[in-house]
Formats: sequence, C-alpha cells, structure tokens
Amino acid sequence: MDPPQRRTVLAGLLAGQVVVCDGAMGTMLHTAGVPLDRSLPELNLSRPTLVRDLHAAYVSAGARVLQTNTFGANRLRLAAAGLEDSVSEINIAGARLAREAAQRAGHPVLVAGSVGPAVSAPAVRRVPAGARADTLREQIAALGDWVDLLILETFGDLESLVQAVEVAASESDLPVIAQLTFGDDGRTLRGEDPAEAAAVLAKLPVAALGANCTVGPAVLVGVVDELARATGLPISVQPNAGLPQRLGSQVRYARNAAYFADAAQRFVAAGATLVGGCCGTTPAHVRAISHAIAGLPPAQRTPTTRAVARPTAPTGIPLAQSAAGWPWDGELVVAVGLQAPNGSQVPQFLQRATTLRAAGAGVLAIIEAAPPAARISPVGAAVVVSDRVGSAVLLPVEAADRNLAALQADMLGAHALGLRMVVCRTGSVRVSGDYPSAGSGSPWDVDSVGLVSMLAALNEGIDWRGVAIAERTRFVIGAALGTSVSNLAHELDRVEAKLRAGAHFLVTDVIYDVEEASRALGALRARGVSLPVLATLAPFEDIQTLQRLSYEVPEVSIPLSVLAAAKRNRDKPTETVEHAVGVVEKLRNLISGVVVHVPSGADELAAQLVNALSQLQAKP
Repeated sequence: MDPPQRRTVLAGLLAGQVVVCDGAMGTMLHTAGVPLDRSLPELNLSRPTLVRDLHAAYVSAGARVLQTNTFGANRLRLAAAGLEDSVSEINIAGARLAREAAQRAGHPVLVAGSVGPAVSAPAVRRVPAGARADTLREQIAALGDWVDLLILETFGDLESLVQAVEVAASESDLPVIAQLTFGDDGRTLRGEDPAEAAAVLAKLPVAALGANCTVGPAVLVGVVDELARATGLPISVQPNAGLPQRLGSQVRYARNAAYFADAAQRFVAAGATLVGGCCGTTPAHVRAISHAIAGLPPAQRTPTTRAVARPTAPTGIPLAQSAAGWPWDGELVVAVGLQAPNGSQVPQFLQRATTLRAAGAGVLAIIEAAPPAARISPVGAAVVVSDRVGSAVLLPVEAADRNLAALQADMLGAHALGLRMVVCRTGSVRVSGDYPSAGSGSPWDVDSVGLVSMLAALNEGIDWRGVAIAERTRFVIGAALGTSVSNLAHELDRVEAKLRAGAHFLVTDVIYDVEEASRALGALRARGVSLPVLATLAPFEDIQTLQRLSYEVPEVSIPLSVLAAAKRNRDKPTETVEHAVGVVEKLRNLISGVVVHVPSGADELAAQLVNALSQLQAKP
C-alpha cells in the first residue's frame, strides 16, 4: 500500500482511533515446528517464507499493525546463538518480510519494529547501562529506515523503558509506542503501578503507551483502565492467551478466542485504542478481536495526572555500601566444620559445637550443603548453632537441582534468621537409585557463579528477576576454589568469574598435598586475585576414607606419602595435630584462615588442633 495511505492509518492511530494489532509470532513459529531453543529472529534469514506467511495470516485476520519478528534481535541476545555480528541483517530482513506481507493486503497495514529489552531482567545488573543503551541503539538504527513506527515491548521496569525511549528518540524520528509488562498484582516486575508508569512516560517523546505479555486479559483490563485515567495518550494492550503449559518440547495455551473477543470490547471501553495479542495468541484471536471491536468508537476519557519522580537505576551501588564484606582483616580465622545432625543428635551436636568454640574456633561451619541422609537441613543446623552457641556460622549452599526462585527464598529465610556467611557451590545431582542417573532432576537454573551473582544482587536490593526488593541483604559471600584440579587455568578463570559476580572470600577443597595447594594459591595471587582464602583441612579422616577419596572420587588424588603417613599416625594423635599445624604454617602467607573438618569421635583431638591454631599469630 502507498505511503500516504499508511500515514492516514498512522495518523488515526495516534489520534486515538481503535486499531487492531497482530498476535504472537513466537507461538506460531513454535507451532510450525521451530524448536524452543532456536533463535527466532534468525528465521528471518533461514526461513523467510514461514515468517512472511505468518505475517500474512495476521493481515487476513484483520490486523492493521504488524510487528516485525525482531524481539530480542539485538547484539547481546543474539550472541547466545553466535549471531551478534548479524544484527543489521536480521532486523532489516524482519522488517522487509513484514512489509511484503503488508503490501499484499488490500488495505493499509502498518509495520512496527519490535524492540525488546537489551537483556533479560535478571541480567540487568550485570550489564552496564551504557552497554544496554548501545545495544538498543544498534538495533533501532537497523530498523529505522524500514518501519512505520517502533513498539518497545515487554519491558519489566520503568527505568529500562525510559532508557529505551530516550535511545529511540535520539536515533530516529519514528513514533514510539512504549509497553511495560505487568504481573498478577497489576504492577511491573519492579513494583511500579500503572499510574506511576503513565506519569513518567507521558513526559517522554512517546506516541502511545501500554501493556503487553506476562498475564492475560483479566488483569490487563484493570491496568488499561488505570493507564487511561492517568494520561491522555493513546493506550495499547496486548495480553497473553493465559498461562503456558509445557508439554515435552511444546508449549500450549488455552484456546480462548471467544474470550478474547469479549475482552477486546472491555479493553476499548476502558480506554485502549490499539488492541492485539502476545504469547499464545494466534490469527484466530486476532480475527475475534477484529470482529468484536469493528466500528467501536474510542472511549471518552478524562485523565487525571499526578506528579511522580522519574525512576533512577537501582544498580551500580558500591559493594562497601551494600554488603558487610570480609570482617576479619588481618586475622587468621579458625573455623570448625561439623556435619548436620539428625533430630535425635541435636543435643550432642550442640555440645560438640560448644566445646570446639571454647577451644578457640572463631567460626563454626556446616560441611554438607545437601546431605543425602535424613538429617536436619544446613540452614536449620546453622540457625541452631548461631542461636544456642553464639557463633558465626559458615553456611554451604548448592545450586544443584534447585531453581533460582527456591534458592532465593531459602537465602532470604536464612538472612532473616540471622545467617550471613554463605559459601556458594555448583554441586552435583544426588543419586537416589540403583544407577548413576537415577533420581536426576531437571537441569538447574544456575551454577556457583550465578548463585554468587544472585546473592550479590540481593545485597544491592535486587531479586533474581531484576526487581527491587524492600530491604537489602548483607551476605558475606564465599565461593569454592579447587587446588587439586587437573586444569588449574580453567579453575582460576572460574574464580575470577566468581570475583566479578560479587564473591567476598574463597574456601578451598580439602588440602592433602600442601605443595600442590601452595602452587595453586600462588598462581591465584599472581593473577591479582586478593580475596581472603580459607584453606580446608581434614586431618582426622581414617585411612579407609582417604583411600576411597583417592581412588574413587574424580579430581581428588591424595599423595601416597599422605596415605602412608595416615597409616603410621593412626595411633599417634599428637603427630596428626602437629602435621596439620605445619600445613597451616606453610600456607600462612597465602591464606586468611582454615576450616578444619571434624568427624564424629574426633572432638578431643580437634579441640587440641583448634587451640594450637588459635595460638598462631595473625598473618603478617
């Protein structure tokens, strides 16, 4: 269709006339057989006919606005598929395919360049604001000469959307529709309400504002009503079809086109003038919307505005202001590692902890993050020790078999109960059957680096979704360091990643070969990593345990000299204590403390060792 006719439709849209937008592209592509893990924008290049035909289906259903298949077609998101250097090619191809479908219609159809957030919400704090702005600028520049308007969609917080609007205004003179995503509570992921959002966005160069994705029509009718009451700008709305259901390699939504027809009329009555669909919606939904609102006049609106402060980014807070950091500068920390008890063993467990605390242990540590036997959870054991013994407690946390939401809930609970020191580990799937893979759960959300990052974000007042929380935590975050690994360079790379993610200190694996550990710690310091390190020792392990570890556990190789010494010293407890003290003295210039694992029955020897270690002078 000729540009003058498209401009007429655009003018009507911007003047508040009711216009139908298209529905989901991703849902339709997956229904056509595209795998869930495929880069959808890349299909503009590899399967252009499929993309063009889906646009045409929406045109036939009554859509007057087509959104390009470019949501997420920016450098940062495309990098996951190795396509970061194809930003312009993919975006231009997406715009051309939508334009070709629009030109085949017998009526004017607009092409809107779809632009999503530079990164997903959980990644916002890890990517500087300047890098996010540059990412959006590159994509918008690629779309600018090929589309009629821009739709900034599925933004989870006002600050990110404000940034995107400003980038779009600086890069193009195209009309901009700015859309936030709201949750079941009618607020954005970061907690902003619709009136607050409207008050901020209305002061920016936007042609319309609205809501899309995350929830279905039931919630968004109320959101649209609040937006319309807060601004005189045109309002857009594109709800999901409802909650998705994962069935194997497919995602399904409810078939509810008739429900959408009724909802479309309620949207228009509430003040919306651009109505379409998001995830789960199809040409059937758009057809139902088109028929339901055909000929409907826009609602009469009398908005009332309120003054709202412009949002500021909650990120970039210096670590010293948001977390406790390492509290023992200049001291040689002596920690004792105990196994969590079962219910009947709690009195004995507390007695052991009290005895070792009196012997000089400054910290008590729980040594198993996820015990396979029926024992009290590490959090429960740590809280009991903290309350009854009055000691700082080192709490282990593993990411294995856990999702971020569950991990965050546990960590917020631990923090509320007074626990602060946490050691983050990736962990491994627990075996619960008669074959190594038995009992394996689904892949977990994060590894140890992601777990460190999540806790660091909580210290800055940001949850795993990138949403601001009411109160910052004050975790002292530890991470694991392997000294006996086969690939030390890779291990040190991982440690540097943990440092960048927000780790405050490191805890080694159990050290059996002091020379090997010294080389590893020296290499760590040579890289410029100055984090405090706690060296882990297990001097009271019996010879059978040492042999099992040496010959059955990957990445653990105990020198023959250590095994021989363990045999000789079984009946020489004094030599065992002296050897452990000697190990610590050899590593003194490389470590800030030691964690001594104490098995059941070794309390007396452990007390002697702890007392001896506590007598050592502070690290020079």
